[in-house]
Formats: sequence, C-alpha cells, structure tokens
Amino acid sequence: MKCIAFLFLFISCYITSQQSSPNTALSELILEYTSAAYPSETFSEFLYIGIRRQRMYHFKNSHIVSSYSISTSSEGAGNMMGSYKTPTGLHQIAEKIGGNAPVATLFVNKKNTGKVVPINKSEISMDKDEITTRILSLKGLQQGINKGKKYDTFARGIYIHGTSDEASIGQPSSHGCIRMKNDDIIELFDLLSVGAKVVLLNN
Repeated sequence: MKCIAFLFLFISCYITSQQSSPNTALSELILEYTSAAYPSETFSEFLYIGIRRQRMYHFKNSHIVSSYSISTSSEGAGNMMGSYKTPTGLHQIAEKIGGNAPVATLFVNKKNTGKVVPINKSEISMDKDEITTRILSLKGLQQGINKGKKYDTFARGIYIHGTSDEASIGQPSSHGCIRMKNDDIIELFDLLSVGAKVVLLNN
C-alpha cells in the first residue's frame, strides 16, 4: 500500500512539474513527502537533505529559500551505530557549536582546538575528515529508527559541519556526517535555531 501511495504521489507531482518551474515542482514534491511521512509534525522551517542528490534544501514558509551542495557518507545511508553511514529519517538540530569561530577553525569532539587549518579548494579530494568552522549536531526523533539503543544519531556524533576538504563536496565522502563548504555552513548556522527539523532521505 505504501508503494502504491508513493507512486500516486510521484505521478501527481510529475504532472504538476510540467506546469511549474523546476524549483517549484521540487518544493511541492518535498513538501508532499514530509506531510505524508510525518503528518503530526509542523514544517514551517526545516532542512531537507537528499542523500543521493548530495543536496540540502532550506525551507521556510513552504518555499525553498536556499540550497547547498553537500557530502554525505562514502558508505551510503543507514542508522546503525558504528556503520559510518549517514542516518535517515526525522531529526532536529540539537546543538549549535562554534559561533564566531574564525573560518577553518578545527573542532575535535565538538571542542574548539584554536587551530585554523588549510582548506582544500582544488578539484582533488585529500580524503581528510576534519570538522571545521561550525557544527550543527543532529538528534533523531524516531524511536527505534534514529533514536535509542543502537540507532541513536546523537550518540553516534552525527553533525552538519564545515570541512577542510571542500573538494569532497558534491560526492559521498564523509564518515557519516553531512559536510558543507565553510562559507555555506556559516550562512546556515546563522539562519537556523536549535530545534529546527531536519529530514534526511536516501531519495
């Protein structure tokens, strides 16, 4: 039944897309998905992360206000502890860490080391997993899926964060977190509050 429901949803959104701009059609598709998947939740402002797309969308008042190229796990999507995969499902921002830190400040275990590291902006990834500039830590909201016991996103230490390896952005390269360019994470950090919803889908 779920497959049939999502098939009808896809067809409906596809028909709509023929009459709308690409951005409007995508926005409607994502909004229909979130309202169907989480009917008891309110999504006035939230992030939608498309893992296969390697793209993040910031929604406010039912519109995409910005989008960012990202990098998720090189191991794919999954919620198991120790899997090094990017979790899926409904989350929220649990902490904001690093406000006013200089660009490229290195963080270890969510602590500011006081060290500023070089940023690789070339086209060749250096395969570094350094956490830089800002951290938005994530907390799962679905018990038994991304919250509790061996599936807990917060306990796994999954963040949205800046990276010293900006060459990795746009391709799956992380150890489970969601990497962003440093200027992008600063912009997003200043826009969002603790508690903002985050939906991750292996779309």
